[in-house]
Amino acid sequence: MTEIIATKKGHAIVADGKQYALIPSWEGSVDTFERIEDGVWKWHRHTQKATDRMRMEMILLGEPTFTMVPAISYNGNGWGSTPEYIGDRAEDGTPWSFASHRATIPSCTYSENEQISVALMAEANSNSACSLYLVDEGEKHVLIFPEEEQPKTLHRHFWGEGFQGRMEPTNDFVGIILAVPSDGSRYRYKSLLDFAWRYYGHALKAPRTAAELYKLSIAYARYLLQKERDGFVGVTSGAQWRPSLNGYQKLEHGYQLGSIGQNGSFGSAFLYDYVANKDRSNLDVGIAIYDSFLRYFNTKKGFIPSSIHYPIKKQGAEVDPWDLGEATLEGVLSKAKKAKNRSVYDAYNVASGAQGYFEAYDLLSSVGIDKPEYQKAALDTCDFALELQGEDGELAQSWDQDGNIVSKKGTVGCFLILPMLNAYRRTNHRKYLDCAVRAFDFYYDELERQGFTTAGAPDTYSIDKESASPLLRIALELHEITGDAKYVEYAERIAWYYCTWMMHFTVDYPDGCVINELDYDTFGATSVSTPHQALDQFALREVLSFLKLYELTGFVQWKERALAFWCNACQGISDGTLFINGRLRPAGSQDEAICHTHWRRNSTPAFCPTQWLAAWPCAFRLEVLRRHKDWSLLDGGLTHIEGKIK
Repeated sequence: MTEIIATKKGHAIVADGKQYALIPSWEGSVDTFERIEDGVWKWHRHTQKATDRMRMEMILLGEPTFTMVPAISYNGNGWGSTPEYIGDRAEDGTPWSFASHRATIPSCTYSENEQISVALMAEANSNSACSLYLVDEGEKHVLIFPEEEQPKTLHRHFWGEGFQGRMEPTNDFVGIILAVPSDGSRYRYKSLLDFAWRYYGHALKAPRTAAELYKLSIAYARYLLQKERDGFVGVTSGAQWRPSLNGYQKLEHGYQLGSIGQNGSFGSAFLYDYVANKDRSNLDVGIAIYDSFLRYFNTKKGFIPSSIHYPIKKQGAEVDPWDLGEATLEGVLSKAKKAKNRSVYDAYNVASGAQGYFEAYDLLSSVGIDKPEYQKAALDTCDFALELQGEDGELAQSWDQDGNIVSKKGTVGCFLILPMLNAYRRTNHRKYLDCAVRAFDFYYDELERQGFTTAGAPDTYSIDKESASPLLRIALELHEITGDAKYVEYAERIAWYYCTWMMHFTVDYPDGCVINELDYDTFGATSVSTPHQALDQFALREVLSFLKLYELTGFVQWKERALAFWCNACQGISDGTLFINGRLRPAGSQDEAICHTHWRRNSTPAFCPTQWLAAWPCAFRLEVLRRHKDWSLLDGGLTHIEGKIK
């Protein structure tokens, strides 16, 4: 058991009589520590004179084996090529500092060595910031008042000026300390995340019933549906505001099987709607989507395309009539360029497509429609992926039209394992299972070595959470196929890593910001990646995985977190009357992300929704609804948190 004792220079965290961390005193102040539970204390600092500046510091003695600022920095980052916070300080030597709400636990810093894990955090919305950097004695954790971000602030692919907040002078400051002796493993933040969940979390109501969400999601999928002049049918990647139109316009003539567009999922959503509700129009649409992408199947190498783009051709100053409304088309003649595949294909899109074709084959078979070409396309894609696998088990992250590997680096390559397992279930061919096991071992070992997963987010090449999503699903699938209990243990380790990206608290927003119009609650959302620190709905993919973990382990927090994912990600969905920031939104649409902290886009201020109404959250929501039959569980929301700390 750890305890905090007084020393000549302040206090120390000790276990079995040995000091592991120091808490230096602050001149003119008194520190007291109130035990919240074993290994966790509320740290009260009272100053003799009121002050508008404070630094509460804790030092883990010796060099750490792993450090983390949740969703901001994993061992100092540096993986990938996207601008981000690298190391523990900027080029001028100034240690980075981060606003409370940029981290997924307020102002949280974490470090560990072979003997102990420690974390320092703040109360939610306490006008604070944090910093974590190496000094001579060891790793210094700092809780800073008031809020700041120094010496500069990371935005989407660019840097801004630093931020310095203000506060009224006060005599009292509060922090929270966690210290847990090592159990011999690495990446021991489970104790931190478990405490944070029970301390900061709260009940969440489902914003809408599952039935309402299903209807709205199908409506938005139909809204985004497009038919090209050559008959190609697909769902475009979303809708964006057009000032010239004073309205939202869907992004035209670009289609992806996975990633942002999710046609491999939407096609099955339309087919499922026919199976469930006998809407013939959706049967026709679903088949048309899958048939359209098969036109561009790479018959030479045997894989499904990532995306299809129809460039608009202009003749001199004359606008292509395809750009104009129906009333202006009469008498206008033009030709569009042929559809072209992108020159690079990626594991995320191609794997999503293969899974979609497998699912489509099954859905159509259930109503007596035989489309063997769908299953063949998926199996051929798996056979192609088999050829890409290295001796160490690694699969490709991307390749060109001739099947030549462009990049192997990145956990995202493990997306290809999911259709491989699907192929094994259908054919019982051992080659698919062997490939899947070898590939999973490679990517899981990578997580155990590095402490993070990589390259899943399409707009950043970096450490992220999205690449952990397929890894979690694969572990659960391998347990189901093999019966080996080790895969449940692995799945839990992956899930805890995923939860470092999960917001454990509700941020209070400044008056007048657009987020207030949405009445958006950050609790349960997930941050995207180390360079891309906005909150999105990607965790919809994890709802069923976390529910499965609860079923397998009985650990109720997996169920609670699944429901928080669901409730958070179902906020802000328009019913066709939602009017935000002077803009009326189409039914079923939703912001791709919320810029909940000082991170922002070039075209968007901080504390603002993106106002980019992407397709993919809608697709993921429909996946949950067609695969989880007990909608009453989703409708009930998160009613309470077991072991909640009052």
